[in-house]
Amino acid sequence: MEAGIALLLTGASVDLSATIHAVALARRTTGILHTVCKADQKGERKRSAARETQEQFVSLATRLGNQEGVKVHTHILERLTGEPLIRFLCAHRIFCLVLGVNDRKGFERKTVWVNLLRKQLQSSENWYLPDLWSVIMTPWDASTLERAIPKLTAGPESSKPGEFSLADCERNDIFSTVLQHNKKE
Repeated sequence: MEAGIALLLTGASVDLSATIHAVALARRTTGILHTVCKADQKGERKRSAARETQEQFVSLATRLGNQEGVKVHTHILERLTGEPLIRFLCAHRIFCLVLGVNDRKGFERKTVWVNLLRKQLQSSENWYLPDLWSVIMTPWDASTLERAIPKLTAGPESSKPGEFSLADCERNDIFSTVLQHNKKE
C-alpha cells in the first residue's frame, strides 16, 4: 500500500479547515488521503450529531478528492488514540496526520498528544519513518471562511443550469453548521 495522509475527524466544526487542508496536502504529495472516524459506542442506537457531521466531512473530502485527483479511503477505528491508532498509522504507512482543534488550549493539548504519539510510534516495531509529520488546524476566521465557501461550492459543472443537486445541499449544510458554530463563539 502506498504511503498517505490521515485526517482525524471528530465531528467538530474545525474539521472543515482540516479537511480542506488535508485534501490539498494529499494532492501535493502522494495523492492518497485516509479519513479516520471513531466508531459509535456499542449500544448507541441513535446516530449522534457528531457522527452525522463526521459523515458530512467524509463526503466533502471525497468530493474534493475527486476534483483534485486524490484517492480518499474512509476508516472507522474503535478509538482515535492508543494502540488502534498506532496499528492504523503503521498498516497504512501514514507519514502525516492532520487534525483540527477549536482553540489555543486545544492546540497545546493536541501538540503534547502528537508528541506522545510520535514516541509510541518510534517504539513500534512496525513503524518505518524517522518521524510522523503533523498539521494541527485551528478554526478559520470569518473572512477566510467567506473566501473558502464560494470556491468549494463552485465545484465542477455536474448538474444542468437551474438544477439543484444533493451534493450542493450537503455542502451548504456543512457550511451552515460551521458558520453557526463560529457565531456562537
